[in-house]
Amino acid sequence: GDIGVCWRLARRLAARPGSAAIRLWVDDLASFARIAPEIRPDVAVQTVADVTIVRWNEGEAPTAAVQPADIVIEAFACSPPEHYIQNMSARQLWINLEYLSAEDWVESCHGLPSLQPNGLRKFFFFPGFTPATGGLIREPDLLTRRDAFQADPQARLTLLAELGVQPEWLERLAAGGAALVYVFCYPQAPLPALLEALGRQDRDALV
Repeated sequence: GDIGVCWRLARRLAARPGSAAIRLWVDDLASFARIAPEIRPDVAVQTVADVTIVRWNEGEAPTAAVQPADIVIEAFACSPPEHYIQNMSARQLWINLEYLSAEDWVESCHGLPSLQPNGLRKFFFFPGFTPATGGLIREPDLLTRRDAFQADPQARLTLLAELGVQPEWLERLAAGGAALVYVFCYPQAPLPALLEALGRQDRDALV
């Protein structure tokens, strides 16, 4: 999930007209390659979609030799290597990208500076859903593609078939006789309670 957010942000920044060089440090290229097959896990420095991707291993030359960028974004409180921070100065804008949240308290924390032991300031960026938060990453055509997908019942069935859903369930969904529920949750979520509640309904449900 974390690399997915970082990759999406890096691509959006690189796609902006007049964008400066975008560099993304990643410590697990094998996991990265699972969501971006064009990534080569055995290559320390590579460029994909106008983003320079550097394998993050402390002490390796490709990382150790890099001078700090004008804007440094650390994702989810994963601080840059110590030697990188030592080379930073007040000239750099240092941002800590936090997780997306709809909780009220993030409005009072978004944009706040955090004074570091070396005198630098790191600013909190909280993505959210209100004008007082940092907003969301969104591709220019995202809503158009979403609306087209939602307006095409066959597109949903095609996706489900690709995910391995059995033909009998596809037929039930196509006929409108079954509900479709997408669930994304942590292991400790009360999923059994949801399944029990669905089981008490008169309508079949595919989860």
